[in-house]
Amino acid sequence: MADDDRSQSIRAGFGRLAVTVAVITTFDDDQPHGCTGMAWAEHVTPPLLLTTLRRGGRTRELVETVGRFGVSVLSEEQRAYAAKFAAKEPVPGARFAGVPFSPGPAHGLPLLDGCVASFECEVKDIHPFGGHDIVVGQVAWASTADAERPVIHYAGHLWGLREADA
Repeated sequence: MADDDRSQSIRAGFGRLAVTVAVITTFDDDQPHGCTGMAWAEHVTPPLLLTTLRRGGRTRELVETVGRFGVSVLSEEQRAYAAKFAAKEPVPGARFAGVPFSPGPAHGLPLLDGCVASFECEVKDIHPFGGHDIVVGQVAWASTADAERPVIHYAGHLWGLREADA
């Protein structure tokens, strides 16, 4: 198999790994800051959550500086937030305009209201990972909304999640 074909096959395979879509948040001085990302649970004891942040990006820099980050797992009804938080931010806090959010109880991090799950994390480690860094956070607080269904990123698109027939 030629390198180009192999690269395309790998990229296509990676696209078939479904992951939840989240907004990763922290602070830029006293302003809320966030970007679109993805999150994975790693362990229950201690409770660890992983996300990846673009190396050299403002969110990556702020998360390391602040030492804490929030994760708001988007519901199907919030899918438009994925694009909103992925867009350029003209001034600090602009992505949050019109988006209801509340401070988390553990660290006061900005967490979007109405999400499937929300987490406040303390940074435990950061590992290089291609053009991104894996940020490992120990979960200090979590909440869920059982009635909500998450947005899933799969094959380059955002999808809703439905229970498969047994």
